[in-house]
Amino acid sequence: MHKPVVILLLNSVDILHGMSLLYSLFMNIFDVLAKSKVPLSSKAVAEALGASVRGTQCLLDACVGLKLLETDFQNGEVFYKNTKLSRCYLTKTSSKSMFSTLMFFSSEVYPCIYESEDSILRFMQCMDSYFFLFGKKEIISSFDLSCFKTICDLGGCTGRVAKTCGSLYPESTIIVYDLPKIIQVACEHFTGEKDSKISFQQGNFFEDPIPDADLFILSHILHDWDDETCLKLLKKVYMACNPGGGIFIIEAVLNKTEEGPAIIHLQNVVMLMICEGKERTATEFKTLLVTAGFKDIQFSTKGIITNGILARK
Repeated sequence: MHKPVVILLLNSVDILHGMSLLYSLFMNIFDVLAKSKVPLSSKAVAEALGASVRGTQCLLDACVGLKLLETDFQNGEVFYKNTKLSRCYLTKTSSKSMFSTLMFFSSEVYPCIYESEDSILRFMQCMDSYFFLFGKKEIISSFDLSCFKTICDLGGCTGRVAKTCGSLYPESTIIVYDLPKIIQVACEHFTGEKDSKISFQQGNFFEDPIPDADLFILSHILHDWDDETCLKLLKKVYMACNPGGGIFIIEAVLNKTEEGPAIIHLQNVVMLMICEGKERTATEFKTLLVTAGFKDIQFSTKGIITNGILARK
């Protein structure tokens, strides 16, 4: 068989795998199994879903093949249960759930994000799951940021990063700065118990003034934009940064030869498609930061997929 045909077949299989996963998520199969204290038959799952037994069993068996479900055999009948992976990442109730992320990337593109409160909420749930998926807590704690008493999280979305900074650095006050629609949804759905150290401020960080701060956090912000736009933002941050302050960037970083990691290259394609953004190498980040006026640039690789970059004014 010719190599291009093999590649096409393999790609087709990947697409089918993705479709099987998405259909299973849409049908809430993983949640039905998670609610049960014992493995369930295909008939029991179908009844819980209000779906046909044949179609349900087809999806269940596909998920077994993808190692997302496990089977038990009792008296010659097959019973299904979640794997540790699906229980952790594919059920809605898990604190590390990727449900919203997978649903978001199956249906949304960048211009549609702000069309309605529902689409904004889906987008923010997706961003919130990134905190756990990408190991942002590990990245934040990889540097000692206690010297920064005023922190501004630009594009802070749900406030998850701000809450982590508040727990790690209780002497600091944190401002979550984002678009008015984002702040509104964040305050309605994500803030939980009020924290006097954390405040929310509305604004467009390209067009409106940004608050002065000792430290600015940009978590998965720069990969949305081209170099020229990023440099415009970084220069604005530099001007608002207090003397002796800094900037803390949380982003995926390509290796020096741009050969990987593969998952970051896939993310690079996604960013290009949805907003003409890009992932960058360490050298590209350094060039942007130095051009904007920052110095003493340090990198941390303690996250999952993402890196931390700390630079000083």
